[in-house]
Amino acid sequence: MAEMFASKLAQSCISETMKRLEDLQIHETASLSIGKEEVRRLKEELTRIFLLLPDAEKKQEEDYRVRTWIAKVIDAAHDIEDVVEIFISNLNFSNFITKLSPRHKFMIQFNYITSELADIFETQKIFQIQSSNMERYPVERISFRDLNGEEYDLVGLEGSTKTLKAQLINEEADLSVVSICGMGGVGKPTLTKKLYDQSDVKKHFDCCDWTCVSQQYQARDILSDILLQVGWGKTIEETEDARKTLGNLRVHDMISHLRQVLKEKRYLVVLDDIWEIDAWNSVREAFPKENKGSKIVFTTRIRRVAESSALPSFTIALPLLSDEESFELLRKKSFPNYSCPATLEQLGREIIKKCRGLPLAIVVLGGLLNMKKSDDARKKALTDLESELNKRVVEYELLPILALSYNHLPYQLKPLFLYMSNFPEDSEIPKRKLIRLWLAEGFLTMPASGNEANAEQYLEELIRRNVVEVAKRDHSGGVKTCRLHDLMRDFCISKAREENFCGVMKLQHHMNPMAAASSSTSTRRIGVYFGSHHDHSEAWVSQFHPHLRSLLCFHIPDVSLIPLSKEQFGLLRVLELSFVRGATKCKLSKKIGDLIHLRYLGLRAAQISELPATIGNLRNLLTPDIRDNDGVIVPEALSKLGRLIHLLLPLTMKASPFRLDKLTNIQTLKFVGAAALIRNDAKSTLVRVRNLGIQFKNSEEARVILESRIVKSGCLQSLTMSMPFNHSFSSLQPLTDCTTLCKLDVTGKIQSDLQSLPASLTKLVLEGSDMKEDPMKVLEKLPNLKFLRLGSSSYMGAEMTCSVGGFPVLEILELKGLSEVEVWKIDQSAMPSLKRLDIEDIPKLRMLPEGIQFVKTLLELNVSMCQSFVDQLQGEDS
Repeated sequence: MAEMFASKLAQSCISETMKRLEDLQIHETASLSIGKEEVRRLKEELTRIFLLLPDAEKKQEEDYRVRTWIAKVIDAAHDIEDVVEIFISNLNFSNFITKLSPRHKFMIQFNYITSELADIFETQKIFQIQSSNMERYPVERISFRDLNGEEYDLVGLEGSTKTLKAQLINEEADLSVVSICGMGGVGKPTLTKKLYDQSDVKKHFDCCDWTCVSQQYQARDILSDILLQVGWGKTIEETEDARKTLGNLRVHDMISHLRQVLKEKRYLVVLDDIWEIDAWNSVREAFPKENKGSKIVFTTRIRRVAESSALPSFTIALPLLSDEESFELLRKKSFPNYSCPATLEQLGREIIKKCRGLPLAIVVLGGLLNMKKSDDARKKALTDLESELNKRVVEYELLPILALSYNHLPYQLKPLFLYMSNFPEDSEIPKRKLIRLWLAEGFLTMPASGNEANAEQYLEELIRRNVVEVAKRDHSGGVKTCRLHDLMRDFCISKAREENFCGVMKLQHHMNPMAAASSSTSTRRIGVYFGSHHDHSEAWVSQFHPHLRSLLCFHIPDVSLIPLSKEQFGLLRVLELSFVRGATKCKLSKKIGDLIHLRYLGLRAAQISELPATIGNLRNLLTPDIRDNDGVIVPEALSKLGRLIHLLLPLTMKASPFRLDKLTNIQTLKFVGAAALIRNDAKSTLVRVRNLGIQFKNSEEARVILESRIVKSGCLQSLTMSMPFNHSFSSLQPLTDCTTLCKLDVTGKIQSDLQSLPASLTKLVLEGSDMKEDPMKVLEKLPNLKFLRLGSSSYMGAEMTCSVGGFPVLEILELKGLSEVEVWKIDQSAMPSLKRLDIEDIPKLRMLPEGIQFVKTLLELNVSMCQSFVDQLQGEDS
């Protein structure tokens, strides 16, 4: 069955190569001036091959020779990319006299590829593979709300839900453990998350935390995640300084800090996907045992882990679904708006029996059927699956269900899905990063407008098909982070290895690098996981494919461990380096400038002290992410990178006066001083900026920037700006005309009122605004505002009022550090859509606002106030 769909990955491969050649023709005009005709001919030949693949897909099922032919097509596409990119690299490092040598080598390789392609076309005639006209796969435009991320499907788990809730709110004398136990795919996180998010459960505890443990756990990471979520300090979650402090602490110090934070509190901590009791033992001392009613929740596949906590415990074993429950879940996923057609019900019930009551298998199957446009197409998919299942023994029955969903993916989606296998287990992958990586790889093409919304729809499509899960949503209900279920990730890794698409390498102490890389050396994309005791040897790098395109490294202790030689990484397009907290401070090697094909460079929190001037050689770079490298020296050579789309800089840096005005393709610019935009009038040339983070030194800088084209271009969607405490924003009036602005984050005093804020705002954050007039009078009139945070010292008055009909669509309201507020009133019919309310550190507010009982939509109330306020709140009628 897998072979039957092999040509779809070939279609993707050929399509990527053609897009890559187009890109090189546009942006490497000078280098290709002496190979222009040859590249044009290669592109034409690839187009001919692309049109042969649909017929090859049909014929390969009956003829294994066609499958071999398809494999040769993929190899030829890779060879074409290699030859052209090596030619460009060789020209780049040659002088005028020696340029004849790269030209000579290129012609030899071009003639070899031409011979290869001639053989492919000759064989095609023998196999009678016919050319056809193909339309590109149209990804249906859908809204994020259509992704079914708002509801939990708990079919068959109603009894377990009631039991878990009773255990969570049971006020036992001491700390106890509740374990949710069951096989992979049975719904452990789904059940736990539903109750974890319920307002009455959260109200029962003073603080809550959810941390993924997984098989590759480290005590330091577990403790850091918990400390950040339960509030180690008042602004721990909002400042990078806190993360750096945690990175420098020893484990036993972190245990002491967490124990102090949890002292005297009733807490709920979920340790999701825990595989070994040692993971719990490594952090157990951080949790005070005498806290009445506190709970630790394990979700685990292993019963002995559930029973070995050395604390009072209760285990809930999740059952598999009955046939009737299974069919009900399939119906909800396949036909959410109507009943299952009678023509499909009998076949569907037969297939459901093969799923053996495992919810994951049923949900994935439902996602596939939901995407089919007709009952005939659904029936064919079910028939194909039944045929494949009949060949399998029971323990392998999940595999063909996952494989069917993968095989029915359109060819554009296959590489996007397989690429996610690079990320570690239980990773929450930020949507923006994933899309930028896809674009850098060449899987997707950036439209002329530069808008990434089209790319986002491909991710949405994977989510609709239930092969990718939503981990977190943003304030608007859109996808913020995503992930793969453990079983789906296992399948993804296996399929990526089988297709020779990408591989993973795990480096542990004393591990033989040959063994570590044995499954990865033939692939052009690799994810590398550094172990906690890696011996710092560089031998593992020698095992890579000589034409490596993508290298993603995780948990790196030191950037110097990545040798950046042109010989091994010369064709690299993506270099994403993820570091452990507290990584060693060092310089980035000058050799980074040799990687001229690099399109994505991820160095967030790498602790680098300086970017070398050779970074100016990276003329194809689209995204450099050097955030959280505070104090880094940024060279003037950055001005040469004319293709940059996203420039992500640290909050503080030692920058030479590099010229932003030359970077006219920039869409994301964070964070930059206002002086850099004013210099050389960059504020007038950067008219494509959609996401801007800017730091002002005084009011005049703010006035100049807010009145410039960068703000008034009509492109700006997100604006973050800050002002020192001894200066202020004299006016926000220029923002009135920013009709595309959705997100606004302002830190600093505001002299004027807020009447000029645009109606398009959906998210607003104000910090240190020092406003004397009640801001609610103006803000409640913003018709699209969904998220509002009034932070520390943003309002210095004593009273606030939310009026009738105010904040019509507001869903999240956060009030923090309002030191002077004494009275807050909510009129009836105000905030009719509010779902979450956070109240923190408002010392003079003695009770919940009068009228809060009128807000019927409230699901979550989070309070961090003085004890008298909490006692009064707990004493009120719910």
